[in-house]
Amino acid sequence: MSDTSPQWLADAEARYERRQKAEATRKALAAFDHAESINGALGQLGIIPIAPAAAPDGCAALTPALLVKADPEEELHGVHAGWDENEGKVRLLLDHHWGEYTGLRPGRLLTSVDDVVIARSEGPAVKPEPTRTGPQTWDLRKIAEDAARTIPSDVTSHDAGEITQMLSGLTAAVLCLADTVSGTCGRP
Repeated sequence: MSDTSPQWLADAEARYERRQKAEATRKALAAFDHAESINGALGQLGIIPIAPAAAPDGCAALTPALLVKADPEEELHGVHAGWDENEGKVRLLLDHHWGEYTGLRPGRLLTSVDDVVIARSEGPAVKPEPTRTGPQTWDLRKIAEDAARTIPSDVTSHDAGEITQMLSGLTAAVLCLADTVSGTCGRP
């Protein structure tokens, strides 16, 4: 840092750097804890991984445990054990090396050894189709009528009241037009 920089900037940069280091340390510790949790859960189920879950020193990246390798000839998926942040549990991750996608994809939560066997043959969990609720429907005509009828209580002069009422009328017209267009075009 140059000698011409103000002290407040140097202090702010130092605080920012400390926060960044603390966040990196927190993430690295979380990855280490998750690796320990994965390995502990596997041990409780009697599963001995080919390669245990790990988090390299100072690294926030978790390496999932490798439970079984993929068998492309039998079309069996490779199974890894990772951590599900949302569930706070071990989630099986599945890989394969054929088809259009290669890499790890989420599978079922690990609750028993049977889950590994099932996941190996069934593959990744199918993502549910997002529910489409359709466009949000509003009663635009009612909104427009309310806007046309309502004059704010803070209007103090007659001229301001008339202008406010004209703007409300214009709002009503635009909302009615939008209501008509959305009804004929099928869009909001």
